[in-house]
Amino acid sequence: MRLPATRGPALTARDLDLLRWVCRHGVVTPDQVARRFFSRPDGGVGKGAAYRRLRKLRELDLLRSDHTFYMEPSVQRVTSKGAKLADVGVGPASLVLAEVRHSLALVDLIEDLLQAHPGSTIETERELRIERRGELAARSRRAGRGRLPDGVLTLKGKRIALELDLTSKRSNDLEHILRTYLTESYDAIWWYVRPRVVPRLKEIVRRNRADDLVSVRPLRPSPGEGQ
Repeated sequence: MRLPATRGPALTARDLDLLRWVCRHGVVTPDQVARRFFSRPDGGVGKGAAYRRLRKLRELDLLRSDHTFYMEPSVQRVTSKGAKLADVGVGPASLVLAEVRHSLALVDLIEDLLQAHPGSTIETERELRIERRGELAARSRRAGRGRLPDGVLTLKGKRIALELDLTSKRSNDLEHILRTYLTESYDAIWWYVRPRVVPRLKEIVRRNRADDLVSVRPLRPSPGEGQ
């Protein structure tokens, strides 16, 4: 593939892969970029190299950096120019502070799953949303029907919906989410929640006779984070 000409530092194939990855996820942290693209064979991570490359991409107006919360990392997003170059069918993500923690946790979850299941592929929530808009425009489904998952993992030909809940929801809300999923046609649903929520959600799934479809899984906390 011939890389586009730019002023300043030349773009590499890794730069383009990085832009596509950021665009598909929406928002990511510099450390997440480092782990994904600057991991070394010895198991280390080239954070310095990652930070320098991100800075160059920002200087080229392909990425932008935004502050989020006090004592928490900034997030990286593609610009309009970066999204055009990435060409993955989605535009730049909006920065919605209320959704940042969920979005970043989802990036970690997806990366862990792809690493644990070699050969699998992922459709991100952003890509699924664009796909659903196209279906609605074509009148191939009723608006508002079914649950849009946080991602879809394709593993050995099976499409697995991913649901990630960081907050503790009321049982009625969990049951409503489950029932909207049951109107869809996924091969399986992997539902990640805080460990303390697992027993309650499993009981809801059992009560709705969805045990064969829904796998309730404890979300692994980040280092230093309570459950």
